[in-house]
Amino acid sequence: MRRKFRDGRFLTTEKISPLKEKTPEGYLLCRDVPISRVGSFEYSAAEVGLPSLTGSSVHVLRPEEQIFNPETIASFEAKPVVIGHARFADPDNWREIAVGTTQNVRRGEGDKSDFLLADLLLTDRKAIEAVESGDLKEVSCGYDADTQETPQGIEQIGIVGNHVALVVSARCSGCKIGDGSMTTSLKTRLRKLFRDGNEDAFNEEVDKLQVQDGDAPDATPAPAPTPAPTPTLEERLAKLEAAVAAIAKAQTQRPVGDADTPPAPDAGADQNDDNDLIDDPDAQAIIGDAEALCPGMKKPVGDAKGGKFTRNQIERVMRTALKGAGVKQFGDSSELDGKALDIAFKAAVAMSKSGKNPKASGTRYGDSAEDSVNSIAYVQKKLNDFWGAK
Repeated sequence: MRRKFRDGRFLTTEKISPLKEKTPEGYLLCRDVPISRVGSFEYSAAEVGLPSLTGSSVHVLRPEEQIFNPETIASFEAKPVVIGHARFADPDNWREIAVGTTQNVRRGEGDKSDFLLADLLLTDRKAIEAVESGDLKEVSCGYDADTQETPQGIEQIGIVGNHVALVVSARCSGCKIGDGSMTTSLKTRLRKLFRDGNEDAFNEEVDKLQVQDGDAPDATPAPAPTPAPTPTLEERLAKLEAAVAAIAKAQTQRPVGDADTPPAPDAGADQNDDNDLIDDPDAQAIIGDAEALCPGMKKPVGDAKGGKFTRNQIERVMRTALKGAGVKQFGDSSELDGKALDIAFKAAVAMSKSGKNPKASGTRYGDSAEDSVNSIAYVQKKLNDFWGAK
């Protein structure tokens, strides 16, 4: 009889890549993941709690002595891994949003010495699939922090970790789940292993591999592109409202009659065409945002084959959340669809984020790139003014 043992360390039985392994249960262990780093990061003034500078972007320093403070490092230990920053974790919601745990948090070494590293153990199947497919491979810390003005500029202090999120785009460059490199030495060992076989063909295939890290010491890196100026919060909100209005107007001008009536489905055809299905990570992210926007709404169940969600069903979820939250500044949610509905829903979620979960102290940060361009505090104030006027 085979026995299982526990000794405080990870037991893995399958190596996916140099930095990814599977446990006997099928959990995915991602080692040496950079979750944050020292540096200067651009935020909106509203995000860092500086209303006097609303409309401006602010560069905030994350100094070495703060990010590598023993208390900060300990605050991220064993915290949940989640998808996106729709909600900060607490005892009431962690069971719903957690997809894994953060462990072995420490400072990196060598060329990673400016990074805070951790091992992420992913235990949720959909999150594992999203990482393995590359749909979600960047990471972003969610945390509370204060700011102070110093001769060097505005600095974050008192960082207290809440979660580590899997995101599409992280504010911290280099904060992503890696696979490790196919190094020159490994290529050499592979060639030696197959030396008695069809060596020419094998070498030809090996040389087609993408060169990474130390494989091309003479390569000159391409110059970094000049970043485009970040639009102000007011400009982004105005563009959102204008985009929804334009799309809604175009929809009202569509011709009616037979041309506007969808054809009856073929009785012998599959009602759930693959092109109409939403990828699981995308569907779950939208459902999570909808539940955060409208707490208490009925949780949907996938109505397509295999429990998948269709585009029509996800659109119903978004309309229900908009209606339940009382969001009306983009028009009647029941009449929105397609791109107009997507924009209105994302804007409404951004409005509600700052009002969820009381802060432990200071300002609450979710360091994915999309947070730096969402007008959270500004649109929340507009929504509060709208409700107050009623």
